[in-house]
Parts: sequence; structure tokens; C-alpha cells
Amino acid sequence: MMEYLIHNANLVTHEKILIDHWLLCRDGSIEDFGPMAICPDAHNTLDAENMYVLPGAIEMHIHGANGVDAMDADMEYLEKISAHLPSTGSTAYLSTTMTAPISDIERALINLADYKYVSGAEMLGIHLEGPFISTRHPGAQDPKHILTPDTEILRHLQNISGERIRLLTYAPEADTTAFLEAVRALDIIPSAGHTDATYGILKQAEKDGLSHITHLYNGMRGLHHREPGVVGFAYIAAPYVEIIADGIHSAPEMVKLAYNTISSERLILITDAMRAQGLPDGAYDLGGQTVHVSGNEARLSDGTLAGSVLTMQQAIRNMRNFTGCSWPDIVRMSAYNPAVELGLSDIKGVIRRGADADLVIYDDVSSLKYTIIKGERIF
Repeated sequence: MMEYLIHNANLVTHEKILIDHWLLCRDGSIEDFGPMAICPDAHNTLDAENMYVLPGAIEMHIHGANGVDAMDADMEYLEKISAHLPSTGSTAYLSTTMTAPISDIERALINLADYKYVSGAEMLGIHLEGPFISTRHPGAQDPKHILTPDTEILRHLQNISGERIRLLTYAPEADTTAFLEAVRALDIIPSAGHTDATYGILKQAEKDGLSHITHLYNGMRGLHHREPGVVGFAYIAAPYVEIIADGIHSAPEMVKLAYNTISSERLILITDAMRAQGLPDGAYDLGGQTVHVSGNEARLSDGTLAGSVLTMQQAIRNMRNFTGCSWPDIVRMSAYNPAVELGLSDIKGVIRRGADADLVIYDDVSSLKYTIIKGERIF
């Protein structure tokens, strides 16, 4: 039996912090935890020195990192991104595709359908971003490949993916009731993104199952005092709302406004990272378009933001600095909320007996120190 004991730790759940505790991992799961007054012995131990032990982050929106992208349709993508993400504080992720020729999307999905967990961060499924989005808010997605929502195409894509598509970003204003019914029937979470939908359209879509907003503020109809738009819907109605807390896609003040208005109970931290995450400045490919990376920004030649090079540990540090939120808030936004939405909160995103031992350890200035996946120290 493989066991690993973390001691002198502050265990952080989505509800509270358990000060000065131990946690025992055995055979990939959390076996037990308790106060240091009665700490068991173990062969493999880690002294957490009063640092904070959190459930590992679940990335619901990441295109690539470490030189690879989901659209590469190459097993090297899965190997390299799974090996890289633990160093950024993420222990699981959704591989995110983008608007492209259908043949390119098909190749990417067929490649992802063959995924079998080996090591590192675990792919929990696929986030299909596009191609059913709005030409009015394409962002860095090539408008010439945008399609009207099509039930048969979606069924086909889900079939060739091995039923791995878990989240779909689409534009509800071009939707039909039949399409949204198909999304839910295929066990896919519908998310409004790259959309010009009005508040009224979104409220109707919510009744039909819409439950997620893709990268708040970006690629959407903004807030207006006579038309709340997508941002207004996110503030007061949407069940879950992604945010890129890099200070670029969303100014620090707007991140704080979102946190104050939406709260950690509905926000989900994402990176929307592309292949340049973890690599030097330079020119990189994103869906057939050249992206120029300089510092913390990734832009197309016309200046359009094109994903990010943000990491989850940076997003967590920024969120704490921008908003003053608590560690339990961070657990909700980075791990628990994604796990709940994906139907995995019995084993992911939680510190609970029997849950997967996917953990990250931060110091008191929000620097990532260790990552443990399935009870094994990876970083």
C-alpha cells in the first residue's frame, strides 16, 4: 500500500480552515485527517510547516500550455499538458477546443477520445468552445468558421469524442429550443459565451438548462442600464461564471466587482491559457492564427486578446490580492465549484475521506509549494 502523510498543515475546505492538522493519503485517496494532537506515523511524510493544503484546482477552460494545444490532434498534447499543469497548481482539466474548420475539430476530438489516464493532471473531459458562437463577438476565434447551432453536428461531435464533451460554449441568441434540449440530452453543460444575447434571451435559456457563463466580460454583450446583457445576467442570475483574473482580460477593479456581486459560490477561476503558458515571449499558433506573446499578454496582430499565459497559481494569487478573499473562497472558485458542476464533488474538489488525494500546498503569500496527485507528490 502506498501512503503519504502531510503534517503540521492548515487544511482548507470550501467551508473552513482546519488549523494544525495532518492528512493521510493511501492508495491515491484521502484516508483520514485530524488534529496534530493525535498524529499517526507513516513512512513517507511531508512537513507542511503551517502552510495551506487545498484540493487541487480543476481547469475548466484551458486550450494549451508548454508548447501544445488541444487542436494539435496529437497525443503529445495530452502527455505534455498533463505533465506541466501540476507545476501551476492544477490537478485536473477540461481540454478546450476552439472554432475552426469542422474537420480540424473532428481530428482534435478523435485524438482526445483515446485519452487514458497515465500520470500528472487528469483530463476530465472536453470543453467545446465554438463553433456555434456569434460573429459579433468572435474574440480570437476565426469568424469564417463560425456555425449556426446545429443539433446533428453536435451529436456527431459528441459521438466521435467518445462522449467526452462536458461543456459547450455557444451563443444562445442563435439557439433553438431543440438545440439546447440536445445539449442537455447529451449530458453537456451549456455555457453562454462569445455571444450578443440579451438578458431576456438568457433568462429563457436558463429555464431550458443554461447554467454557465464563459470568461466574464470578454466576448459578450456588456452591461447597460436599460439592457443588462450577458454581464448583468452573470451578476444576478447565472449559476456559474468563469473569470480570468489576470488583470488584463479583466481589470483588478472589475474582478473585485464580480467577486462582490457574484460571490465565490458562483465564480470559477479559469486561465483560458494557450500553448505559450510556461514558455518565453514570442510568436505562437492559436487555431491557425499567429499570437504574439509579450510579458503577460497574448494578442493577435490586430491587438485582440487571444487567450492568456496565466497560470492557476497566478490566478489564485491575483484573486486574493484583488479581492481580499479567503482561502475557503479560493477552494470554491478553483476546485469545488467546477467539481460540483461536473458532478464530481464526491471525489474531486474536496478534502473528504475517500476523495481523490489531489492536493496543492500554498504558503501564506499564495506561492505554490507542492502538488500531490492521487497521493503522490508530483511537484
